[in-house]
Amino acid sequence: MGSINITASGIVLNDPKPRTFGLNAAGQAENSFSIQVAGMGQLVGLAYTVPAHSSGTIKADLQISAMSSQDVKNLNDLAMSMLSASYREEIKEYEKTSASANLSLWTWAFGGGGASASYEKTKNTMKSKGLTEGQITQLMDAFLDVAVKMSSVQIEFYVNNQNNDYSVSGDLYLYTVSGSISTEKGTQEYRMLADQAAAGGPPPTGGGAPASGQVISLN
Repeated sequence: MGSINITASGIVLNDPKPRTFGLNAAGQAENSFSIQVAGMGQLVGLAYTVPAHSSGTIKADLQISAMSSQDVKNLNDLAMSMLSASYREEIKEYEKTSASANLSLWTWAFGGGGASASYEKTKNTMKSKGLTEGQITQLMDAFLDVAVKMSSVQIEFYVNNQNNDYSVSGDLYLYTVSGSISTEKGTQEYRMLADQAAAGGPPPTGGGAPASGQVISLN
């Protein structure tokens, strides 16, 4: 039983295959967002091995811009404050079993299940959850403010391989969501990375060890 530490830089994220949407037919911005990519991303370029019945930490600078875990938390807290207690409980339960983890609010609750969520679809989904036009505007303005400030990020993840009798090595798999946010104030691309991952192999096929941590802004 032991612990190792891995530090890396220049790590690349391979997104799931993107599906792109534009603005509405009139070319006007709406107070909503589109999800163009949602699924298990793969961090490539990591060289590490966590032995059987051991744990380790992975710290890596990524060659992408993304929201920090704190940014996602702030947006989640704002959105959750607008939802009824029953919806909040549904989301918390879904987070426990979903690979999208702390991004579940945006993929499952508001995004309608993940990728290919268009502007109109996400807006209607928010309304169906009880959000008013004013609340949607407030939430999307906050989302845009965070998106325009995105910077390069670092991940710090703890890999728990204590319960496995095999070692894990190689890449790190984590759920990623990206798309465009659009309000009357402008349009901006965004990217969010989940705070849970799998080391050594992609879930749910097995062969990997659970990992969790945070995404930290480098600026």
